[in-house]
Amino acid sequence: MSLQEHRGQDTLDVIDEKVMQGEQFFERHGKKIMIGVGAILLIALGIFAYIKFIKEPKNVKASTQLFVSEEQFIMGQDSLALKGAGAPGFEAIAKNFSGTDAANLAHAYSGICLYDMGKYQEALAELQKFSSDEALVAPSIQRMIGDCYVQLGKLEDAVKAYESAAKSANSEAISPSCLIKAGHVYEKLGKYDQAVKAYQEVKDKYYTAPEAEMVEADLIRARAAGGK
Repeated sequence: MSLQEHRGQDTLDVIDEKVMQGEQFFERHGKKIMIGVGAILLIALGIFAYIKFIKEPKNVKASTQLFVSEEQFIMGQDSLALKGAGAPGFEAIAKNFSGTDAANLAHAYSGICLYDMGKYQEALAELQKFSSDEALVAPSIQRMIGDCYVQLGKLEDAVKAYESAAKSANSEAISPSCLIKAGHVYEKLGKYDQAVKAYQEVKDKYYTAPEAEMVEADLIRARAAGGK
């Protein structure tokens, strides 16, 4: 046998040995491996089944019920939209369809209704349950959270909420009103420099917004109160 043939045979022997080791390993642990693979497959199938047969139909049903309450909300029937009559209201939808987009929206609607009804602590709790990455909706809800804090006398928290909303929105549609609200609260706190800063940001950064013209009066008042 030549050296090359000898080396080739050695390589085959090594491969055979590795294959045998693999077979022996599988014989010893095959049952555990199959159980593990089966468990992963079962979990994957469970997730698929949950999305397909539970979550998706649940979302559809929740959205259908939400539509009825939204109509009542638009007509100004806050109490009816919140509690429901003949159909679940926002509160029931949020509770019964937890985890769905409709339930998430129901928390926001519930918070708005409760705020309009003067139930600020309850409104705050509902609004804080809402979550969204949407560029205008999320800051709008954050602004209303600030309104709740004002009504509850938690002015420092209110300022944080307003400034957070203004920053995350970074939009002429939302940010100016948030900054003006923050300025008003700063004035109540006697922090006139901070109030001036908030008003000035509206004037400088959002100068094409309608609020940019109206904020001049706020600036004059805050500067006068701060002795500047």
